[in-house]
Amino acid sequence: MKVLLKLILFVGMISLVGGKETSADISLQSQIDAVPAGGTLKLAAGTYQEPIVLKKPIVLAGEKGTILKACNAKPAITIKGKNVTVKGIQILSCKQDKSSAAVKISGKNHQLEDITLKIRKSGINLENVEQTNFRNIRLSGYGKGNGFELWESHHNTFEEIKIDHVQDGFYMEDSHYNTFSGNTISDSRYGLHVMFSDYITAKNNRSTRNYTGAMVMGTNYSVIADNQLLENNQNVNAQGLLLFDVHDSTINHNRISDNRVGMFIEDSSGNEITGNEIAANFIGTQMNRIEKNVIEGNAFISNVNDFQATDAANNTIQNNYWDAAMKLDTDGDGKSNLPHSADPFFLNLARETPPYQLFFQHPGMTLLQKLLKSPEHLLVTDQEPLMNNDLNNQQQPEQKQTVFWVICLAMIIVSLLLIYFGRKRN
Repeated sequence: MKVLLKLILFVGMISLVGGKETSADISLQSQIDAVPAGGTLKLAAGTYQEPIVLKKPIVLAGEKGTILKACNAKPAITIKGKNVTVKGIQILSCKQDKSSAAVKISGKNHQLEDITLKIRKSGINLENVEQTNFRNIRLSGYGKGNGFELWESHHNTFEEIKIDHVQDGFYMEDSHYNTFSGNTISDSRYGLHVMFSDYITAKNNRSTRNYTGAMVMGTNYSVIADNQLLENNQNVNAQGLLLFDVHDSTINHNRISDNRVGMFIEDSSGNEITGNEIAANFIGTQMNRIEKNVIEGNAFISNVNDFQATDAANNTIQNNYWDAAMKLDTDGDGKSNLPHSADPFFLNLARETPPYQLFFQHPGMTLLQKLLKSPEHLLVTDQEPLMNNDLNNQQQPEQKQTVFWVICLAMIIVSLLLIYFGRKRN
């Protein structure tokens, strides 16, 4: 009898343990559905291959090592409604992934942060999304899809996001009042791609080694400031910043360096282009059909060709620094009395006969440009170029200046010692 009781007790304990394992094995979506509005679901570290849908205001937080796999025709995460927060999760795309995007979002007031994505197609797709924040996201791809896609999505912020090896880092269309700050995009086609979107703010971003650092088309009242657009020269049509059909916008204090074309501006008007450093590009700035723009206080340094422009009318171009300009300051106001002009001769010639591009900077072509100088009304002229590069003076740290003088002093002392001991030996 005692043996029978022990056997029954042992079977009961096994059934209880088995019951716990079964309850823990419920689907991830069931666990999400069980969380009340305003609640939090913490995911234990591990790999989940189930696509999930979040459509009520909850927090989904993953521990370190929480991985969601996108392995079918549905996004790994679909977010709808309002006030959804997702953080601390890695998302990986499988080879079998056939979804249009790893994460698909609609609705408003969401929060996504501390997320890592390794994608094969598009990363995060926004459709009719408003007032949503994206922060500290790391996204890497295979060059086949966009990092972020915005469709009719407004008043969103994107901060501290790192994107590489995608088609476009950020692509947006008909999406207004969005802000991009402190992001890094590299090794892609376009870093920032703006299409028919107004009131865009892009500040303190870094776009490097792309075909184009930032392509801004069809926008009004936007701000592009304090960005670094560097080494975007991976294609024959590459440029640091492309502005096409851009109006009444502000482009200032950007560093545009080591690109094939620094800035390319076309069919744009009413813009304020000030305080930019345009350095070490093959062509510093190329402009076509622009009017009523203010181009002032920029620095053009060490470009193979500083400036090319055609059909530019009623623009205010003054007080820029040109290292290639002839300078003479007779009144001591820091501005040269010799105007500096950009002759569109070669640009017009190459447009009519593209193979002539092979003769860029050829001595014979330079001679022709001097002999066949364009009429005065076709020249883009800075009437008062700056004598000194004020941007360099503003950005020069005092510490570097101190180090410079210490090095100079040390070299003088060493030189005097060599002279002294050299004479003493003789």
